[in-house]
Amino acid sequence: MSIRIVEVSDSREKKDFLGVPYRLHRHHSGWIPPLYLLERNFINPHKNHHMAHADTLCLVSYTDGLPSGRIMGLINHELREVEEKRQARFCSFESINDEQTASALLAAAEAWAKERGMTKLIGPIGFTNQDPQGFIIEGFEERPALNTNHNYAYIPSLLEKAGYSKELDYLTYKIPVPEKAPDLYYRLAPRVLERNSVTLHEFTKKKQAAEYLPKMFRLMNETYRNLHGFVALSEEEIERRSATYKLMMTPEFFKIVLDEKGDAVAFIFGIRDITEGIRAARGRLVPLGYLKIRYNQNRAKRLDLLLGAVKEEYRGRGLDVMMVLAMLKSAQADGIEYADSHQEAESNTLVQAEVKRMGGIVYKRHRIYQKAL
Repeated sequence: MSIRIVEVSDSREKKDFLGVPYRLHRHHSGWIPPLYLLERNFINPHKNHHMAHADTLCLVSYTDGLPSGRIMGLINHELREVEEKRQARFCSFESINDEQTASALLAAAEAWAKERGMTKLIGPIGFTNQDPQGFIIEGFEERPALNTNHNYAYIPSLLEKAGYSKELDYLTYKIPVPEKAPDLYYRLAPRVLERNSVTLHEFTKKKQAAEYLPKMFRLMNETYRNLHGFVALSEEEIERRSATYKLMMTPEFFKIVLDEKGDAVAFIFGIRDITEGIRAARGRLVPLGYLKIRYNQNRAKRLDLLLGAVKEEYRGRGLDVMMVLAMLKSAQADGIEYADSHQEAESNTLVQAEVKRMGGIVYKRHRIYQKAL
């Protein structure tokens, strides 16, 4: 068996790089294809503005002449970890179940990072924590959520054999939607509005809800700044993200709290699960992919909680309880059976305590790996 590692430099190699996951997972029943347009934009410096601040490397492996794996290495100079820890990242890693192929890809990325003065390689994690991060190590039988990795079970083993170990785990909770929210929530919610001089905004129309998305992202910039791997969004990126989120949003599952000046102090953003629609569309938006996604999303019984935050000075004042109650009411009205919490860092015990209080149980675990160079 011959293995060849090639750095992507022309359109054919780029096509092979983008096609690897579709080739390797074509018989993987649990896999949800990524949206091809977003995959293509991710490695396009004209579409991904983070590439202007990063060193990147895209590699494809060929086994006996056929694409058999890929990896992207990156050093994002927007992150403090580059200067403080001399830490590089890898993402978009795929490999056939072959130790030689996986090790060759990883070794090439390691050598590239080391040549640039890095002393550690972690992954999978992209330019920011808004990109897919971590390989699933528990919950392979569960359906993936949007923007998460759903790898084969052999991938963690290949990494460990190549010398990688745990850096950080992310937990995903399954939260049942009860017939009735806890009485405590009903007692607290009215007092929260009165005591904090805030207003809760809820929506039924996408156009109306979309006007508040920039406020949401600006508050995210403020409240997420100390999270692992977070990079603040520029105003240009906020505009782009708002347009993307408008396409997939379910307005009933967007709640935002404003103070007397009209500034956002808390929000929670969820959508009906769109993964079955993406599977039906095979990751393509055109010609009919978007319609398939919307059709399946309207029938989904799972709510995916993608983002949420409370401004620091408003924490512990009940805004989270008020928003959760509003979200539960919307979920009940729309026939949602359960919510997927999306990934929560295992170190974020405050959020986990709230999720557990709502009856949530861990049903998926993703791991970011690390290796000293």
